[in-house]
Amino acid sequence: MIRTKIIATMGPACGDVDALYRLFEAGVDVCRLNFSHGSLDAHLLQLRNIREAAARFDHPIAVLGDLCGPKIRLGQVADVDGTGGVPIAVGDELVIQRADTLGNRVDGTCRVSSIYKHLVDDVQIGDRLLIEDGLLRFVCTDKNFNELRCQTTVGGVLKSRKGVNLPNTVVNVPSITDYDWECANWAVDNDLDYLALSFVRKPEDLLLLREHLRNRVSDIHLIAKIEKAEAIKALDGILDASDGLMVARGDLGVEMDVAEVPILQKELIRRCQAAAKPVIVATQMLQSMIEQASPTRAEVSDVANAIFDGTDAVMLSGETSVGKFPIGAVHTMSHVADTTERYLIQTGGFREPALRLKNMHLSGAVAKGVWQIVQDLKVKLVVIWSQTGATARIFSKTRFPVPIVALSSDHRALRRMALHFGVVPQEMSPPSELSALVADVDAMVRSHKYAEPGDRIVLVAGSSMGTPGTLNGVVIHTVGEQWSTNPTASDAPALMAAP
Repeated sequence: MIRTKIIATMGPACGDVDALYRLFEAGVDVCRLNFSHGSLDAHLLQLRNIREAAARFDHPIAVLGDLCGPKIRLGQVADVDGTGGVPIAVGDELVIQRADTLGNRVDGTCRVSSIYKHLVDDVQIGDRLLIEDGLLRFVCTDKNFNELRCQTTVGGVLKSRKGVNLPNTVVNVPSITDYDWECANWAVDNDLDYLALSFVRKPEDLLLLREHLRNRVSDIHLIAKIEKAEAIKALDGILDASDGLMVARGDLGVEMDVAEVPILQKELIRRCQAAAKPVIVATQMLQSMIEQASPTRAEVSDVANAIFDGTDAVMLSGETSVGKFPIGAVHTMSHVADTTERYLIQTGGFREPALRLKNMHLSGAVAKGVWQIVQDLKVKLVVIWSQTGATARIFSKTRFPVPIVALSSDHRALRRMALHFGVVPQEMSPPSELSALVADVDAMVRSHKYAEPGDRIVLVAGSSMGTPGTLNGVVIHTVGEQWSTNPTASDAPALMAAP
């Protein structure tokens, strides 16, 4: 089993139950619903299919809803000559008007609209406009109350609802839009596991959303998408306010110098490791597999290097949502992860990181001790009781060279654990005592073939399973052997003879 988690974006290429089940078999752990595309009714149908496919599968599958944030997008654009949009060449004029219009070429000029009606107000003459992650580039040459006039510097095909980045422009738009609030409420009503907030600029963006979720009595975990320069400056506060980060390299590489993105990726992963919070590397990881059956060598290296850096998860976007080879893309990512992780294990690359925890110090200390036990005793498997998933998160960041099976009776906690590196979530009812837990774990690891009789495992639990915050026991157990906390009469002679 691979330890790196794979996130797949949902879409028409993987919409039905059978296709989803094949994705799970190929290695998908988390399904991403991108609220930037499709209606909430369509997402509900997709969610029902995810839940049906997940019910057939062995391991919990998490669902992540990706909020749009203040993303500026083009309006609808006509399909000219089967190109999927309106072709525009270097030197052509592009007019972006305030009023809604179906984008098209009118009297030799490309004319489109934007979903953000104040774009005309915010953009100034000389500002750059980058569309579709910078594939198309423009400079504003003139403006009036109703429209912007721009010159094309890099051409291509203008397509419906593609994103517009404004690296030189101060945009007066709230971090959480009205549609985001609607999507957040939908996420609560439909019991999603994670919400990712786009274009986070400051910790208050996340705190505002978290307060809204608390008012709705929801404990959905929040992922901050790092894609703006303002977020880098406020990273400490954002990391404290979030439950994890996403390195959203598409917009990040447009908003900032693209040469800085690999450095920022490594730094963000390192910061999440120290804070014991999950981190996702996203955007264009296997981009060529949207159209091609095989990835480029550079893409394979990109996935492997993200794993070398220490990411918890890697994400597929268009590759699974609209690509021609969604199953193949997941197989490729899973194979790269497996090969990279085996190399790390063989070379001792899974080293204990230096955690700098603001809470959960007990779990961190126990994880550090168990890591040393695993190294010294050649342990096959670590099994932990993690009712809420918090202990599993800490153990995940300790980067064990063996899998971590995390037990809980809480379905939501089990689904959230699907995002944590190296963690295999497993449902189990809380036993009455530690000896009963050892017996149940012994049977479970053998039935799932996680370990064989004679293998040594480490079991970490508390005096009251099912109650958070009671971690206080570490058991070294040999699979297949009976274990008891109390000596029997037959044990007495050996105990009395012991030095």
